[in-house]
Amino acid sequence: MKAIKIASGVAVSALALAISAQANAAAHEGMATETEWSFTGSMEFLTVVDMAAGAVNRDGDATDTVIDVELDEEDDFDEGAAGDAWGLETTLSVVHGPFSGGFILTGDDESDVSVELDDLVVTDGAISFGQTGSLVDETHEYAYDMDDSGDSAAARSEGRDVGAALRYTMEGLKVQVEGSNRKDASGDGVVTGIDATGANGTDSSDFGVAAQYMGEADALSYVAEAQFRTSSLGGDDDSPYTYFGVGATYTMDIVTAKFGLNQYSVTTSADAHDDAILEYGFELTATPIDALSVYLKGQDLDSGDVVTEEAMKLLAGAAYTVDTLTFTGEYLFTDAEEVGDEIFAEVAYASGMIGAYGSVTLANIDAETGDAPLIEAGVSYTQENGVKYAADYDLRAEETDATINQAEINRFRLTAAYAF
Repeated sequence: MKAIKIASGVAVSALALAISAQANAAAHEGMATETEWSFTGSMEFLTVVDMAAGAVNRDGDATDTVIDVELDEEDDFDEGAAGDAWGLETTLSVVHGPFSGGFILTGDDESDVSVELDDLVVTDGAISFGQTGSLVDETHEYAYDMDDSGDSAAARSEGRDVGAALRYTMEGLKVQVEGSNRKDASGDGVVTGIDATGANGTDSSDFGVAAQYMGEADALSYVAEAQFRTSSLGGDDDSPYTYFGVGATYTMDIVTAKFGLNQYSVTTSADAHDDAILEYGFELTATPIDALSVYLKGQDLDSGDVVTEEAMKLLAGAAYTVDTLTFTGEYLFTDAEEVGDEIFAEVAYASGMIGAYGSVTLANIDAETGDAPLIEAGVSYTQENGVKYAADYDLRAEETDATINQAEINRFRLTAAYAF
C-alpha cells in the first residue's frame, strides 16, 4: 500500500504540474519575449614618463625618472568617452509583457568577466515591484558639490540602499514601500538574525517608505524627495533613518538659478541615527552674450561635530569664447583657515580634429605659504573614426613650507584611446 500511495502521489503531482503549466501558458499567450543587446567599450594605451618619481632601483639607488607603458586602469570606462580607462560591457535587455530586466557582462581590470542582474522589475500599470531602485536620486546632488560631503557619512547623504520595493506612480508622484533586502534568513525567508553589516539592526530586516514628486510651472522646475527606514531588530534607543530633500531650478532669459537642500540621519554613537546633517547648495549662471558665461556656485554643511573637516565652498568664475579659443578663470573660496582657497586659469583651443589647453592652478593661496603653481598643458588629435591621440604635461615644484606639503610633479603622458 505504501508503494501505491507514492505512485499515486507522483501521478497527482504530475497532473498538478501539467495543469499549472497550461494555466501559465494561457496567461502568457500572445506575450512575446523581446531582447536587445547593447555594448560599451573603451581602450586607452598610455606611456608615462615620470621625472619626479623619487623611486629606488634594484641596486638601492635613487631614480627620479621612471618610464611606464600600460593600459589606463581607472573605473569609468563605461561612460564611453575616449580616454576613460579600458573595458567592455555588454547588456542583454529582456522584456516579456510586464517583466523587464537584463544581464550585464563586464570585463575590465578588476576581473576577467563579471555578470550581474540589472533592474528586474514588473510593471503593472501604475504599480511596479522588484528592483525599482531608490527615489532619492535627485536632491542629494542637485547643485554644485552637494554630492561631495568629504567625510565618511557621505554615503548616507544619498539615502539608504533599496534592494526590494513596490512602487505606485501617478504623473509626477512616486511612492514606494521598500527595504534593503540584506538579512540572515532561513530557506523560506524567515528572518533568523542580524547580518554582519547590520549596525544595531539598521541594515538588516529593515523596511520603510519613500516618495518623490517632480513638477514644473512656467520657468520653474522642482523636486521633493523623502525616505523613512526603520528596523524591527533595532535597539530600544535607535532612531529611524530619515532623509528629506528639495530642489528647484528657475530659468529666465539669460539667468539660471538652482537651489538644493537636504537633511539626512547619521550615526555618531551606539544608538543608530542619533544625529543629522543639513546640506545645501546653489548655482547662479548668467549668459549676457552667447560667448560669455558668468557663474557663482556654493555648497555648505550644517553638521555640528559630525563632520570635523567640513568647509563651506564658494566658486566664482567666468568663461569667454572667441572663435576657437575659450578663456576660463575661477576663484574658489573656503572658510577653512589658511587652506583651501584656489585660483584657476585656463586657455583651451578647439578646431576640427585638434584640441589643446594650458592651465595654471594656485592652490591654498590663503595659507602663509601657498602651494607652488601647478602647470598643466596638452594637445590632442582625433581621427575621423574617433581614435584619439594625446600628449599631456604636468609640472609643479616641491613645496615643503606649504600648509599642506606638496610633492614635486614633473610628468609627461602619451596616450592613444578609443571608446564607443
